Amino acid sequence: MRLRRSQLLLTLGLLTAVAPAPAQQLPVVRPISAGSTAIDMAGALLRDGRNKDAADLLGRWLSEHPNDGRAWHYLGTIHLRDAQRWHRLGHDGPVADGGMLLEFASTAFERAQQLLADSGTVYRVLVGLERATIRVEDAGWASLLDFEIRDEELPLPPVLAELGANLIGSCPATGVLVTGSQVEAAAVWGRWLLTRQDHPDLVLLRPDLYLWDARYRVRMAETLGVPLDLELPEALVHVAARRPLCLTPAVERLSEPVLTWRPVRLVLATGPGMVPDGGEPSVHQLALTGLAGSVWSEAARDVYELAARRNRALCQTLFLRGDDRPEMPSIAACLQ
Repeated sequence: MRLRRSQLLLTLGLLTAVAPAPAQQLPVVRPISAGSTAIDMAGALLRDGRNKDAADLLGRWLSEHPNDGRAWHYLGTIHLRDAQRWHRLGHDGPVADGGMLLEFASTAFERAQQLLADSGTVYRVLVGLERATIRVEDAGWASLLDFEIRDEELPLPPVLAELGANLIGSCPATGVLVTGSQVEAAAVWGRWLLTRQDHPDLVLLRPDLYLWDARYRVRMAETLGVPLDLELPEALVHVAARRPLCLTPAVERLSEPVLTWRPVRLVLATGPGMVPDGGEPSVHQLALTGLAGSVWSEAARDVYELAARRNRALCQTLFLRGDDRPEMPSIAACLQ
């Protein structure tokens, strides 16, 4: 059984809803109908800011119904969201607290993956991304080159592994690659962590964390060689004077009109030495799988759609239909 795309988008939306409940607010009692599921009840508790109660409820449900894949998945999103909120709240507590939440999330998503085919895979990769981020905050970007994470902890679906390879390959080896959406981040980080020895000088940057996580900002400003007091657009101007700078399709142009961006394969790029690092991009897995073959194919297609809107040359190369890929999903930007 697979989650539908609408359910996935809802869950991805949950991951970005990080505002805690107001202090001293009394919990709201919501009526629960007799037909409500455990997920419905947990959702009601989450809307009231009662994250721990929601997780405890699902834990009790799963102790009696261990094969409910959707409940495992939902429980994993609660723990992952709390780990992400931990960053926003200024690391309130030791690093182990964030790491412990990620361990809970990883266990839940692993179980969900077993029960829901590829629905839980990307969320396991997001857990790996968060673990790598804590490593950066603790020991700096360079420490990721010997960061211990098993390949099985990064089970990227083939369509997203291909997308990650295409995005990484669009940026020069010494570049800074800024990721936008969570699908892009999962694809890029998952692929880079699996192949990082092949891209030791490429730096991946999370703009959201640079904005509001002081510990992450200190480490990445040090890595980029920019003054700590500069906001991200100004910091990137400094970066682009010395090394290539690339934006994934979901990232809007930054630092305009100071920087001049141009499309390079799937990314927008600026700075010196703009020669892509990888071979020619491929959409073989997307064409092979099609939109119906994986719950993540449509999400990958949407990223390619954004890339084609910024680089119409892709319509004559990467997204051109041929006898070898007759099932290539339509890219709307290339039909205009």
